[in-house]
Amino acid sequence: MKQARKRLFIDAKTSAKEREKTIYLAVENGCNTLVFSLNDKFFRSKNSRYIKLIKHHALNIEAGGRDLPLLLPKRLFFVNSGLFRMEHGRRRMDHHFCPTNPKTTSLIHENAHKLFAHVIEKVTTPRIFHLLPDEGHENTWCACPACRAFSPAEQYLIAVNCAADALAKYDNEAVMHYVDFDTEPDAEGISPRKNMAPSSK
Repeated sequence: MKQARKRLFIDAKTSAKEREKTIYLAVENGCNTLVFSLNDKFFRSKNSRYIKLIKHHALNIEAGGRDLPLLLPKRLFFVNSGLFRMEHGRRRMDHHFCPTNPKTTSLIHENAHKLFAHVIEKVTTPRIFHLLPDEGHENTWCACPACRAFSPAEQYLIAVNCAADALAKYDNEAVMHYVDFDTEPDAEGISPRKNMAPSSK
């Protein structure tokens, strides 16, 4: 029987000194899995002491977190604001984006593909990834004419589906965790991909 994974998410801004402490903190609290952001320096690190500590304690490595902004960098707003969400008739760059825009979904897929390429080999098999909505803004999505047909949860699923498609190209057994926060009984238009599984909030 496989041991359930108990996770500790590592903030990408955590210092090198604090990172070693997180390993001991994880072990002391019964955590067996560290989750690093997709662009975390850990995936490019050559800090053998840190890596040896992780291996010594047999910790699993997963990738992701609140990484949706990595899939569509905010700087693109100044080039093409139509990629981002609409609120009261105006485009905004503060949270999330416009998932019904084909250019948006194309960029999400492309950027997810690039990010997975850098991390895939360091993620422990069976590989698990996470893509969570912006904290406190699960319902802050696009209100453009096209997106109004979809609930915030469905818009979120459109985005995560694109990333999950990119992940499947690297490892068709890898799983993308997502937040199943939709409580609307009639919101059935968008289904998660087969390589996705709901995670707790």
